[in-house]
Amino acid sequence: MEGAAYTVGPTGNLSIRNSSMLRNFGGEVLCDATVEQIIIEDGRAVGVLVRNTSAGQDGPITEIRAKNIVCATSVFNLHNKLLPQDHPSVKEFRDETKRTIKPSNGHVFLFCKIRGEAEELELPRHNLWYFNSYDMDQAFDQYYADPVTHRPPTVYIGFPCTKDPTWSKRLPGVSNAILISDGLFEWFEKWHGTHVHERGVDYESFKEQLAKHLLDILYETVPQVKGKVEYWTLGTPLTEVSYLASYHAASYGTKCDTNIFNRLNSKWTTNPQTSIPGLYMAGSDAFLPAVCGAMYGGILGAASILGYGGSLRMAFAFLSEFANDLQEANPKMGRVAAYLMAIKNFITEPVAN
Repeated sequence: MEGAAYTVGPTGNLSIRNSSMLRNFGGEVLCDATVEQIIIEDGRAVGVLVRNTSAGQDGPITEIRAKNIVCATSVFNLHNKLLPQDHPSVKEFRDETKRTIKPSNGHVFLFCKIRGEAEELELPRHNLWYFNSYDMDQAFDQYYADPVTHRPPTVYIGFPCTKDPTWSKRLPGVSNAILISDGLFEWFEKWHGTHVHERGVDYESFKEQLAKHLLDILYETVPQVKGKVEYWTLGTPLTEVSYLASYHAASYGTKCDTNIFNRLNSKWTTNPQTSIPGLYMAGSDAFLPAVCGAMYGGILGAASILGYGGSLRMAFAFLSEFANDLQEANPKMGRVAAYLMAIKNFITEPVAN
């Protein structure tokens, strides 16, 4: 296991390459577009209503029709925002006796600009995890009750500048760090519905108090950066609502606990099928929580639409791409050998793929 991969260049390259691949297959990617509602006709999902985001609530609405609709933004967004609110599935989902799943927590994100080259500062290439207690239950209870007085019990610390091989050429003399800790939507609920940069002094003061905890943790964990953080900005659960349209800032969609395996929830989670013909799930709710679960959930969503024959064609297309890459790297490799190597890599090195 050689760890996870990282982009060469800005992480925006992921969306650029993925959207380019989609267009090559005849698809299209719409930016600055908000899906307002899924169109249901005669009990079947037949399209979506899309609004230009920058134009605001009064912006023009475009109707897009499709044979199948895929929702990858969680069952909570699906039933609280996207489906017509008088639909029977929405009424059933909102009846809490019909499900035990809940939205996941949100997070607090600290982004730091650091003066100096990563090598000179000896910043670690691996990710760091901060823990402040052996009794995590108590620590989280205290933190959730009073995040100003108590530090976050766990914090992820990463340095993207050490992972991107082009960073020093693109941004000489500058490094960066990202810190992520848990955060509750309820802390910020009174500002919900307000616009970015217009949430007032109290909101900014609360952010500064949260940021101080994270900066102190950064300086204690990586002391060589103290005094060299030239700029920082903090994202809150409301940031996730504003930019990711997360329902109640649920970073992982559905909360990651054993309730997702409860039979009562089988029609809501771990299942790419929905009760509405033509409507499918992808992402973590189609399989399992977190990053890898969401990726495999995308495959399951596609497989549900394609059926057995289409799924085999999809698998063959993946292997063909892997084989093409192997032959580009080694032109002397034959086609059969490339396919065999692609199959081996796919089975034995899933992280690299």
